[in-house]
Amino acid sequence: MGREDERGLAAGSGDPKKEEEEEVELVDPLTTVREQCEQLEKCAKAKERLEACDARVSRSKTEEDCTEELFDFLHARDHCVATRLFNSLK
Repeated sequence: MGREDERGLAAGSGDPKKEEEEEVELVDPLTTVREQCEQLEKCAKAKERLEACDARVSRSKTEEDCTEELFDFLHARDHCVATRLFNSLK
């Protein structure tokens, strides 16, 4: 066995198909659980109120902002996430 053969073995098989199979795209479980929670009734209602406020504020020239609605939505979503997230972790 020559030096070139040893380098070829050390570098791996060189088969691009096998390398693609090994690269698995990881999905953040937090993102997945957040998306699921946003579909639930309590979160969906809070999100609707936030979107309605955003539409109202963007149409009119007012000093009102949607901070309260945003906090209500984030609180509802995070409360849901907190009860489900650790069940999906290994």
